[in-house]
Amino acid sequence: MNYLVYLHSIWFSQRNLYKIFEKENDYKAFYESLSFDILQKYIDKPEQREKILHAQKNLDTKKIDETIQKLSIQMIPISHKNYPKLLKNISAPPYFLYVRWELQTDDNFFSIVGSRKMSSYAKKVWESIIPDLSEYFTIVSGGAWWCDSFAHQICVEKNTKTVVVFGTWIDVIYPSWNRGLFEKVLEKSGALLSIFPLGTLWNTYTFPMRNEIVAGMSSWVLVLEAWEKSGTLITARLALDQWKNIFCVPGDIFSENYIGANTLIQNSEAKLIKNTQDILEDYGYQVWIQSKQIHFENQIQADIYTLLKYNISLGIDDLIEKSQYEYWPLSYHLSLMELQKIIKKDVFWKYQI
Repeated sequence: MNYLVYLHSIWFSQRNLYKIFEKENDYKAFYESLSFDILQKYIDKPEQREKILHAQKNLDTKKIDETIQKLSIQMIPISHKNYPKLLKNISAPPYFLYVRWELQTDDNFFSIVGSRKMSSYAKKVWESIIPDLSEYFTIVSGGAWWCDSFAHQICVEKNTKTVVVFGTWIDVIYPSWNRGLFEKVLEKSGALLSIFPLGTLWNTYTFPMRNEIVAGMSSWVLVLEAWEKSGTLITARLALDQWKNIFCVPGDIFSENYIGANTLIQNSEAKLIKNTQDILEDYGYQVWIQSKQIHFENQIQADIYTLLKYNISLGIDDLIEKSQYEYWPLSYHLSLMELQKIIKKDVFWKYQI
């Protein structure tokens, strides 16, 4: 399999590899017999053939072997039993995947996409939906900052499976501050996946290609917070092109973060969902999500909870204004409810359930 990586590293694209090895897969023999004449059968441009042969002469195969061994990278060709079945159905499926850890033939993938500018509302939605969803599916996302990363983080904390699809080669960590998260994904039996050759950094083309893989791996895609012209909405469009079904969480009509998602719902291109049960019912699961029974010590706590139930988050001044309680009793009971883990403060020091 290392010879397949060598070929990919010397400018054979995934499309080229699919065409060359559609019927046979002796990568070693092909690599070692490379010549200008052989390349004429597969590569039209003479300058591209010269580029490949030059790259072959300068390729450090020993370094590639060491990297593959060090990171325990698997190469999964399209003929392999663990290649995601639904990914084979996209218009141009990659010939093979780079995978750290492993994919399983019985993995039931569910794709998640969202904004890189995650609101407190979106965070609350993810905390509500992802934990239950990940009990039934392997969560697939792109490892980007905020929505993607938070979905992976929830799976890590719950010890459920998740797959991070890279927009770079599998050893190029982007964003760099997610290195710790990706290592935890591996520790918890998740997987890292890429379709890009050795050393590939992100560019304007790699992320749309990454998004197509995210959309292609599952039957359904859940969209949260999509700008009108965003990578999230591009992924949703790719999923629609692949005849996937889209779920959307509705959002604030005055927020540009939700223009894309709300428009998908408005155009009947996505199903509006309120909770995990709305998704699971489409799969035939009959799961009853039980509400947590909360016991309040007095009417003040009950009123605080009611106000927070119908607002995303409120600061103490907002609560004073809406409840008409004085500062000290309100502050005291807010602290008690925090200790009892009924409510919590968000990053802006506002209270939420």
